[in-house]
Amino acid sequence: MGSLHWLTRRISPQPISAVFGSEMIRFMQVRGSSEHTIQGAVEVALDDSDGISEALALFKGKRCVACLPTTDILVQHIRVNVEEGDSEILEKLLKQDHRWGNAEVRKVCVKTTGSGGTSKQELLCVGVDRTISRNVMEKLESAGAEVAAVTVPLYASIRAFDKLYRRDGDEKMTSMLIDMDESSSMVMIAHGANCVFAHRIGLISPDMKADWETSAKVQTTHSPPPQTGSSEFERRNENEPRGLCGVQESGDGIEENFAIELERCLRHHDALFPERAVDRVIFTGNGANDAIRCGGIASELGLEGFIADPAAWINGASELAGGPAWTTAAGMCLRYSEVAA
Repeated sequence: MGSLHWLTRRISPQPISAVFGSEMIRFMQVRGSSEHTIQGAVEVALDDSDGISEALALFKGKRCVACLPTTDILVQHIRVNVEEGDSEILEKLLKQDHRWGNAEVRKVCVKTTGSGGTSKQELLCVGVDRTISRNVMEKLESAGAEVAAVTVPLYASIRAFDKLYRRDGDEKMTSMLIDMDESSSMVMIAHGANCVFAHRIGLISPDMKADWETSAKVQTTHSPPPQTGSSEFERRNENEPRGLCGVQESGDGIEENFAIELERCLRHHDALFPERAVDRVIFTGNGANDAIRCGGIASELGLEGFIADPAAWINGASELAGGPAWTTAAGMCLRYSEVAA
């Protein structure tokens, strides 16, 4: 019986990732557990029920993993005594935003300070409103999907870069990731593949959104796609990793409020980890199609900037799912391909 279960898991298609944005849903599926190849990818308008059903029918199997949009995610850093329990933590979160009261909460301790009775924890708390999560599940299930899990872009985006951290010493790299959607941006700072900081920045201006939509392609030089048959995540001769396209510094300024928020993120991280400076900034999401703006942000922060392209580590993805907008979908596929294998 155990062998039958093992065989069933091995031949089952990998789950379809469904990434919800403010206006679109991006569906993606890959095949292969070590060498990943695109099975399919498609974008559908969020309010197009028939289109969602037709899109799901294009993939193999019905199992689906959903990712909620950045606008629906609660993120908060709080500092608590080590002995404080869930009720005390929730009380502190409610003082920041009443929506934590109806949220499923996940907590990660990113740092502990002090000792004995004076020990304190810095907690990164992520919350999802139960009603929103249920609505997403119902939308997909009504279209014929079987929802296996609901996750958040905070973790899915970082998982897209797992293969960047396989060599000795890669865990010492500190990266700021900025996932820019149509309505908001999620800022994450990771030590290697471990997220230690997150903050959501609010509304994007209509003019900025229009610029994204008219940006045909990222104006950067891509490294060649990986050779079929090799599972290694090759790096360029200049030590620039595949899947990250360098952006040129830009003298164009960025809006003041956005710059202030990013500086606050860096200061918070530096206060927690004074021994670890941020090495680079990586741009993902639809907004990362605007290479000029990404260059301006990198220049403002004084960091080396890169735009993500998941097509570099998924064979055949360049035509169907190339560009930074597909980073979160790719991260989910890579994460759950391990579970399916």
